[in-house]
Amino acid sequence: MIGVIWDDRFLNISFSHPMIRDIAKARVRKFRELLDGIKDEILFIKPEPAKEEDLLIVHSKEYLRKLKEASKSPYIGFLDEGDTVHYPGMFDDVLLILGGSLTAIKFSSFLDFIYIPLGGFHHALPCRAMGFCPINDIAIAAKILSKTRRVAILDVDAHHGNGIQRILYKDEILKINIFGYDGHFFPGDGKMDEIGEGKGKGLNLNVQLPRGSGDDAFAEALRVTQVLEDFHPDYLLVNAGVDGHKDDSLHFLNLSANSFNYLGQRVRRLQRELNFKVISYGGGGYGESSALCMFEYILGYLGKKDNPEEETRGNAERVKEEVDEILKTFYSVFVKNHS
Repeated sequence: MIGVIWDDRFLNISFSHPMIRDIAKARVRKFRELLDGIKDEILFIKPEPAKEEDLLIVHSKEYLRKLKEASKSPYIGFLDEGDTVHYPGMFDDVLLILGGSLTAIKFSSFLDFIYIPLGGFHHALPCRAMGFCPINDIAIAAKILSKTRRVAILDVDAHHGNGIQRILYKDEILKINIFGYDGHFFPGDGKMDEIGEGKGKGLNLNVQLPRGSGDDAFAEALRVTQVLEDFHPDYLLVNAGVDGHKDDSLHFLNLSANSFNYLGQRVRRLQRELNFKVISYGGGGYGESSALCMFEYILGYLGKKDNPEEETRGNAERVKEEVDEILKTFYSVFVKNHS
């Protein structure tokens, strides 16, 4: 039995650009419909809205005021340079979204795996929105859990989780980022030599997937998760973004839905070996196949191997060499600083 955080309000919430806002909403609706096929294996959990002060765990008071003021506006506008939307009443939706993470933490005492389909806003910074993300729900959850537990984050998305990296860069939280990178693709950061500072030194791992990377390259990238065996987390937060699919409207990678099934399998195997709790997020996804990819991730975690699409290939050898180098650096720095 797995948990899925769900509220019917999720069907009408999107902070994405107006050009893709309907697509973002449609994927959540389609995903919910797909879950009916495995409903006997799911416990649906209604989220309790967060409180305003919960946002202050990572966000500034000044930014909190900005969010509340934007929410009172009768007009639709942007919170940043032109992609993260605000609309009348959006602050209540923000509290509901963050409440998904807080509710998942609460129910993780009873369930080993909880999935939040509308969550994973990994670009938001302490003082500003960014990349369709008004808040950083993953960073807040990590901060809360790390007070008493050992926490790791696996952020898989076409875009680098820059907000998570910046907020948690000096924290003793393992951060694994697998994303599309050419130095220009949004947000444009995530260099391999950014390994963390202070207590977080050696715990920030950036795996860059070149443009057009296929399923074989993605499988190579996931080899980096072997570091979890040395870190021994109590919780793994997984941002399972699906915008790396080959048909995504923000196209950069060339993954099939098979990769997300494999990701679910990988998380399942590691969890059974290392005995940690998993809180997972739907992340980004802006294409016709986004809901399928989300569903395949769930199937993979449930141990249902599936290959619904033809396998894609590209850049595997390059990513293999990159991961080998990242692992070499991790073990040399981790052993020195965290043994």
